[in-house]
Amino acid sequence: LSKPFHMEELLARLRALIEREVVVPSADEDACRRYYDANKRRFRSPDLFESGHILFVAAPDDPDARDKAREAATALIADLVRDPAGFAAAAAAHSACPSSKQGGNLGQVSTGQTVPEFEIALRAMVPGLVHSEPVETRYGLHVVRLDRRIDGEVLPFDLVRDRIADYLDEAVHRRALQQYVSILAGRAAVTGVDLGAAHGPLIQ
Repeated sequence: LSKPFHMEELLARLRALIEREVVVPSADEDACRRYYDANKRRFRSPDLFESGHILFVAAPDDPDARDKAREAATALIADLVRDPAGFAAAAAAHSACPSSKQGGNLGQVSTGQTVPEFEIALRAMVPGLVHSEPVETRYGLHVVRLDRRIDGEVLPFDLVRDRIADYLDEAVHRRALQQYVSILAGRAAVTGVDLGAAHGPLIQ
């Protein structure tokens, strides 16, 4: 009898077969440059927002609490329009967020670091102003101030060239491997046993 295969040995032979049969070229400078030029938005540093907020907590499933929080936030916005310098004191007095101890200041936040509703509001705002209406999130109602916006910049090609090459190499290798497996599957002959023909009817 022949020696049985161990799983590790079988996997090693499969890897060796794939490495021998599936050979793909590495992405060259021109290919990387073309991908970079066509996808610059993917290689952009995130926008940064320096902002502050005052949170009136209200659960999403508590409409009465949401209405009261919205009323309080709306009234406070009107006060801050008249007295913008009062934001820090208002945050200390009213905000349910720990940032109230820093006058509501959140520091710098970037894409993905806040809930989507909050980020949408920041992107629509003019630096130096308080949002004209309360911003509603799952946490409650927010009075939001945008102090500064720093727009992201496209990263230079030299900084992302290796990352692009790795991505393109992996994508090409994956496609080549799929094609190779499809070719092998097309060549394979699958046979079976006709139980009825071999043994006759199961019930006489």
